[in-house]
Amino acid sequence: MNIEIANRLQQMRKKNNLSQEELAAKIGVSRQAVSKWERAEASPDTDNLILLAKLYGISLDELVRTDNQPETESQGISLKKDDYGYTEEPVKEVIPENYTDEEIYPGRSAQDIETNNSIPQGSPFGADIDDEEKKDSDVKPEAEDFAKTLERAGRAIGDVINAAGKKVEEGLKKADEEKRKADANNFGDERRSGSNSGEWEEKFEQGMKKFEAKMEQFGESMNKMGEDIDRKVNAAFADKHEEDVHIHKKHKDKNEPATLLDKLFPVLITFLFLCSIPLNLAHPGWTLFLLIPLYYTTKEAVRKRNPMIFCYPVFCVWFYCAIGGFLDVFIPGLSDNWYGLMWLIFLTIPLFYTAYPAVKKRNPLIFCYPVLCVLVYLGVGIFLDMLWEFVGAWWLSIMWAPIFLSIPVYYIVLSHCRKKKNL
Repeated sequence: MNIEIANRLQQMRKKNNLSQEELAAKIGVSRQAVSKWERAEASPDTDNLILLAKLYGISLDELVRTDNQPETESQGISLKKDDYGYTEEPVKEVIPENYTDEEIYPGRSAQDIETNNSIPQGSPFGADIDDEEKKDSDVKPEAEDFAKTLERAGRAIGDVINAAGKKVEEGLKKADEEKRKADANNFGDERRSGSNSGEWEEKFEQGMKKFEAKMEQFGESMNKMGEDIDRKVNAAFADKHEEDVHIHKKHKDKNEPATLLDKLFPVLITFLFLCSIPLNLAHPGWTLFLLIPLYYTTKEAVRKRNPMIFCYPVFCVWFYCAIGGFLDVFIPGLSDNWYGLMWLIFLTIPLFYTAYPAVKKRNPLIFCYPVLCVLVYLGVGIFLDMLWEFVGAWWLSIMWAPIFLSIPVYYIVLSHCRKKKNL
């Protein structure tokens, strides 16, 4: 931009006792943009030049005139105070009426629109903001989707505003051409001083009133949007805080310091096994190593009050092999009966893992009832066969019918009761 025009802009601003911030607020731009105009680093567009001329009460030609150009009568639109009844009201940016309120400056509150403290992303004035004044956003991961939505909305509105600015500029050019044609036909003086100027002024005031009413409605909608945004962000941050507290508590439970016995228990088991070898107890002695997982899972199950943590299958193997091994050493005859009957302990594994969920969820259908029937049928039959062979044979030949027929009865009756309860 010409340095003379830049100096004139600075002089006119100081002459009207305006600071750069006040001037920027009146014409709807940033303070940095005004500073660049006065340093001749950038040039105001046609809309801003018209607003400046109207604000200072001079014509557009007088505002952009240089010393090398003769001062002639303005051939464009006159913006003098006397011609249009200049008032001290702040100049507001004119937006075409064919755009809805939602398409103008989304994401800005009514206060921001009035004072121009924030400029949405995508705005044509956003390029005037210095990079050093931009601050990084502190949006948390839970609000990232919301921030991206605002960014896309800002870009879309920026495109709308740019298109609106082009249409306004085209309209002004067309009006200027018509004005020049009228001046060429000796109608210029009549338009500036006659009744036509009053009619144009009246239309302009009506348009400004409509625009102000729409801006008030837009401000109310932006306030509601801002309240909704604050509510959603606060809710997201509250959920994140609760999740962090839960995770912290979970990690705290995991990081519980181990006791001296926890650290030395595997060493103690190894020592006891080595001591059993000279005593010819290596066969049942090896089962001591099964106590290592049983010790740690028992402690964890008690601390968290959850029996499902306990390693029950390992317990079954330890119980079956340890007692059988000691019987082999001390009472060999009884060990055969033990191995012949106690293998049924492994059938209790599915019963263990289905009984607790059934009780906790109050749903007996979860319980593995068919395995219980097999366990009762074989267990009682083998035990009776060891004591009284005749009674054991009778049990195995007769009791299979009532026991296994009770399986469908169990599920049918419970399903019917639960369905009736839900109804």
